Amino acid sequence: MKKFVGLWFVGWAALVACAGCNPPADYALVGSAYVPAAHGDIDVESIDKEQILINVTMDHLAPPADIEPGMTHYVVWFTAVGEHPVRQQALDYDPETRVGRASIPTSMLEFDVQITAEQSDSPIQPSDLIVASQKIREK
Repeated sequence: MKKFVGLWFVGWAALVACAGCNPPADYALVGSAYVPAAHGDIDVESIDKEQILINVTMDHLAPPADIEPGMTHYVVWFTAVGEHPVRQQALDYDPETRVGRASIPTSMLEFDVQITAEQSDSPIQPSDLIVASQKIREK
């Protein structure tokens, strides 16, 4: 009986210890030459059979104006294979913590994500100031 109680306690302790563990991100984001200290990740969640949720988090992001004068926002773009980039939304950026976040639903399963520094939160096309990019392949 003591052996069973000991094994039960070890299993319970391992379960409690892992309860606070963060699962690994689905895709890593590494800052470009414009923001070399920046890094983050993209987590993909299933919403339903037709849509996924793309959760973007970038840490150590300098204020956009530090990259180039006049820049005010970081914007997320999705580019389907063979298509032009489509603006999704601006990162919710906190200059105090230097963290940017966005959660974006999509039905695409194969596309590129780009984060760019922009002069507004709703540009028509991405600037050349790419902060990070990653290929998403969820097929």
